Amino acid sequence: MPQHPFEPFGSGFRRAMEELGTRLNEEMKRVHEQMESAMERVAAEVQRAMEEFQRNRESPVAPPKPKRKREPTDRITPKMRRASGKKPPRRKPPGSAAAPVKPKPKPTPLKDGAEAPVE
Repeated sequence: MPQHPFEPFGSGFRRAMEELGTRLNEEMKRVHEQMESAMERVAAEVQRAMEEFQRNRESPVAPPKPKRKREPTDRITPKMRRASGKKPPRRKPPGSAAAPVKPKPKPTPLKDGAEAPVE
């Protein structure tokens, strides 16, 4: 049995791999050129859009919004004034702090088998 059984096919295989590698490189170059041209077109479009945006920013197109008319102060009722916002919370009067509470004593366990009183 020969030491390298695929040796007769090796030269053909190498030649086919080199040919495929060459074709792959050519295809990659072609795709790279297409991508570069597409990227240049997109860059030009973006540049045009940026210039148009700058031109629009420099010259205001829309007129300023008119201010909302207010009701005359003599027609505003207290109820209308209150409806505008939330009431602030009430303030506690001074000295209204809670007094300290004494803790309840812990019950002592019953001794000598005594039963707990029923209430």
